[in-house]
Amino acid sequence: MARANLLPRYERQLRQWRRRLQEHRGNTEAVKEVREELIAFRRARRGEGWELRLGSLDVQVRGFRGDTAMAEGFRRIVLKLGESGRIYYLVGEANHIQLDEELSIRMRQAGVSEGLQSHYLWYRRMEGILEFAGADSEPKENLQLLVDYVAQNKSQLVHALYRLV
Repeated sequence: MARANLLPRYERQLRQWRRRLQEHRGNTEAVKEVREELIAFRRARRGEGWELRLGSLDVQVRGFRGDTAMAEGFRRIVLKLGESGRIYYLVGEANHIQLDEELSIRMRQAGVSEGLQSHYLWYRRMEGILEFAGADSEPKENLQLLVDYVAQNKSQLVHALYRLV
């Protein structure tokens, strides 16, 4: 909740649930009631676009890297952010241009025709952080667009990319 900046809005409710659980520690009915309220709370937040169980993963964008990034544990990724909010990506060993061409072919075959914001990136996942860095072929202005996107849509990005290793 803290990483999603939702804590100030819901802190009072969370404290009430904690207090009720502490006060009714042995009462299985009260615990069940709080659990059901928490489930409803998470479903409501999910309906708003927040995926709270993924809050343990942060997304950070940190500058640019060249081909030496592989020696530091980074992998290539082409990321496409759709106007509809959909997120498309392809990870691989090929260069970013080849990955972009392959992803574009797959998207055309799937009938995707929306406007897209494309990014040529390096990524690695370490200690709860999904770290991105622009590739040499990523324009500086595009990387700033990604930084802005992450600031506004971190939960959606984490949800879409959670399985990246």
